[in-house]
Amino acid sequence: MFVCGPTVQAKMHLGHARTYIFYDALVRYLRHLGYDVFYLMNITDIDETISKVAEQKKEDPLEYAGRMASAFLEDLASLDIKTVSRIEPVSDHVGEVIRQVSSLLDAGFAYRADGWVYFDTARFKRWGRLSHQSKSDLALRPLELSPNKRNLTDFGLWRPEALVPGRWESPWGLGSPGWHIQDTAVTLPILGTQYDIHGGAYELVYPHHEAEIAQAESLTGKSPLVRYWVHTNLLNMEGQKMSKSLGNVVTVREALKRCSAEELRFYFLCTHYRKESDLAGIAGAERRLARLRGLAKRLARPRYRGDYPLGSFEDALNDDFDSPRAILLVERWLDAAAKERDSRKAGELAWSAVNALRILGVDLVGSA
Repeated sequence: MFVCGPTVQAKMHLGHARTYIFYDALVRYLRHLGYDVFYLMNITDIDETISKVAEQKKEDPLEYAGRMASAFLEDLASLDIKTVSRIEPVSDHVGEVIRQVSSLLDAGFAYRADGWVYFDTARFKRWGRLSHQSKSDLALRPLELSPNKRNLTDFGLWRPEALVPGRWESPWGLGSPGWHIQDTAVTLPILGTQYDIHGGAYELVYPHHEAEIAQAESLTGKSPLVRYWVHTNLLNMEGQKMSKSLGNVVTVREALKRCSAEELRFYFLCTHYRKESDLAGIAGAERRLARLRGLAKRLARPRYRGDYPLGSFEDALNDDFDSPRAILLVERWLDAAAKERDSRKAGELAWSAVNALRILGVDLVGSA
């Protein structure tokens, strides 16, 4: 499994947190089912925005990115996200970027122009397949406008600007890797030519993930690169996408001053990952979780503790990870337990609910 980390230029906001909490819950569940999941996350620490901010602060870009990466990892820990197997900064893989770009040039999938190296999208027949766009559709969404490109949708593999002073020397001169090839340079050596799941926000489908597919499959000759693409949708605030450009960002650190990490997790899992979510719903989710905890602590008596069947709960998660339906089932179990006159049956239903939500990282009874 592979999940892209954000560009590390600020503390994590709740839009990113939704994505990482979802993937953490997914990995927990897959491991519960017995799968051996290797969860790779990259840290994008080479970026034009990073370099500009570092220049303003009179810092080395990689040192600045390192500080931001540390803050990002602290935010992951504060959200109790512990499922990541390996975290890789892309700056450690620039040598692999240069090798892959050289291979794409040699194979005719890339070309040089005015110091840049571009991927020739006309050579890749499956360009647009992931986003379900035709060539005419894609022509309306040009990338990296330049008169030196062969096609409007061609994208940069290597850029002549040195985003980090003094780095990196290549056969095409001093410069920096393009954004899309950075991820391919991380994943192919570690995960191999094909892997099971690739995650990321919905907005990355085009061009970022289309570019990853084109690069990797052109390099390896194997298709598909990824068996399952799992994209999370937007987090909104008062109907608008949460983003730094709109100035409506709430950071994880700010949010955790008024609610717990488990309350945030529960709130995000109450909405299907493919649907948009709005921060206005968090208060309702907190009340809902408090009610479930009250029932569980009253009904999940230690003497009835056990591992009870979770069939319908697992069925919901097996259906495109329908966490809202799974949580609704847990709620019904606890409501049924509250009405059950047989204390043993009530305890078994309650423990089924407790065991189910623990799989997703939400504990209803603490250390009980």
